[in-house]
Amino acid sequence: FSESGPLGSGQMSVAGGVDSSLYPVAVLIDELRHDDLQLRVNAVKQLGTIATALGPERTREELLPFLQEIIDDEDDVLVAMAEQLGRGVDLVGGVAYCHALLGPLEELCNVEEITVREKALEALRSVAGHMSSEQVLSHLCGLIGRLATHDWFTSRISVCSLFSAALPKVGEAKKQELLKKYYTLCGDDTPMVRRQAALALADIAEVAGNHQDLLEVFEKLAKDEQDSVRLLAINNCIALGRIASAPEWKEQIMEVLRACAEEKSWRVRYMMADNVKALCEVFKDQAIDVIIPLYLRLLVDAEVEVRTIAAARVAGVAAVNPSKAFLEQLMPALEKLTAPREQSQHVRASLASSVLELCSIFGQQLTVDHLIDIFLQLIRDECPEVRLQLLNNLEHLSSTVGVEVLGQSLLPSIKELGKDRQWRVRLAVINVMPDLAKYLGEAKFTAELGALFGAWLTDPVFSVRDAFAASFNRLSEELGQPWSERNIIPQLQNLVEHKNYLYRISAILSTRALAEVSGSDFIDKHLVPMVVKLTNDPVPNVRFNAAKTILAMHQVCGKSTPKSFDGQLVPCLYRLLQDQDPDVKFFAQKAVTELGG
Repeated sequence: FSESGPLGSGQMSVAGGVDSSLYPVAVLIDELRHDDLQLRVNAVKQLGTIATALGPERTREELLPFLQEIIDDEDDVLVAMAEQLGRGVDLVGGVAYCHALLGPLEELCNVEEITVREKALEALRSVAGHMSSEQVLSHLCGLIGRLATHDWFTSRISVCSLFSAALPKVGEAKKQELLKKYYTLCGDDTPMVRRQAALALADIAEVAGNHQDLLEVFEKLAKDEQDSVRLLAINNCIALGRIASAPEWKEQIMEVLRACAEEKSWRVRYMMADNVKALCEVFKDQAIDVIIPLYLRLLVDAEVEVRTIAAARVAGVAAVNPSKAFLEQLMPALEKLTAPREQSQHVRASLASSVLELCSIFGQQLTVDHLIDIFLQLIRDECPEVRLQLLNNLEHLSSTVGVEVLGQSLLPSIKELGKDRQWRVRLAVINVMPDLAKYLGEAKFTAELGALFGAWLTDPVFSVRDAFAASFNRLSEELGQPWSERNIIPQLQNLVEHKNYLYRISAILSTRALAEVSGSDFIDKHLVPMVVKLTNDPVPNVRFNAAKTILAMHQVCGKSTPKSFDGQLVPCLYRLLQDQDPDVKFFAQKAVTELGG
């Protein structure tokens, strides 16, 4: 880079004696060795600029060796370096020279910090994708060999991810040699290396094909002494199952699955329960006879964590076998997962979050005959989180069973939950009100749940009051404006006169929601008078909410602005501009400005 020799060969500042046209590049190179970490990170991110100025040849011969010399740096610098090297194929002269990038990337694969190694491996796989078969044979295979026999376990961990990049580009003899190196790593003394080898098995099997040795290694890893290695067996079962064509392969994989379901480590059983749907999809012929019976045992596992994840996957399994016979098999396990037999609230909450999805899978009759009792158990659970999870998924039930069943079985419990001591449960009931209105119809909905409206509008928790006010637009859409006129407006008119200003704010928020779906006549007759009255409220919080509501009403009404808007509401805004309270004046001014006044 200077007359004195290769890039970075001395400790003097490179920028000191260079041609003026290369001065900016020289400064960047000096910053690569600067004491300030952020300067070094920024300089590394500009490697593309340096390489472009140097040209491909000098980049290969000077810049890349220089980078290898400064590998002993902070992790942030090395991560940035790996990112830049992964994008450096064009900078070293194109595909014909991309193997030159392997040198510094190999060094980064030896680093102790995992984030650096992961970024370096990502870059290596990207570069390998550009390499020809000859380059892979001459350069990448040598790199793999060095890393696979390196004294540091970090290097051996890194190399496991590279086999799948090299295998598709080499001949059969070299492929066998690489697989032999991989099999050696599968028996490494360090558990972390064996774990990484197990993680890489799926990718290797995909490119290597049906090798009997791979199956033997898979079975060996599934019996490893470390459960951190064994728990990867489930993912490998799925991967091998996708490529297995021979029946004997599938039978051997099934044997591993059976062993995993009876594993002494709950983490392995957890992985099986978590991936049961994927297992059923891959092994369709064995799903009903082998996998689902194993899953039913996991539903009543001794460990809470296993039961929790198994309960969450119940709908996915039921979709594989949506028969009455399976539901009858499933029911004893589901009954055990409800109180009082199931002590863990986490398990019951997990079941509550997924069990309603069974309604659409099994249909109305089977739901009524078998599942309703489970729902009633969960909706009356002593734990608020269980009740909350069931309510959040209530639409699955509403859309499946008839109005009569919904009204007789669940409505009494829903009414009780509308007055639940936990405000989040009350909030969840409010969120399902529009769906209940849709399925119950106006008469049934109003008769059963209308008594709760007043309590929700005056709830001590703002989030509950706000959610109910916000639901008026959907309720009005489902049940019509006449229903709102009969059931909502009288409630709001009472709130406007309430002595508690918080409830008067609820009234103003409700008018905003109703305006979104109401016609001009409805707004003129019912909403505008309430808003005008509240602009004169003695409490500033009510007045500035009234100003915000006037603006919101104008925005949602658009071109169909009611006649009284200019005649009554706009004058109120100008009056609020003279208000003594600064917040009221601020929101009034904002509204006037956005209205174009």
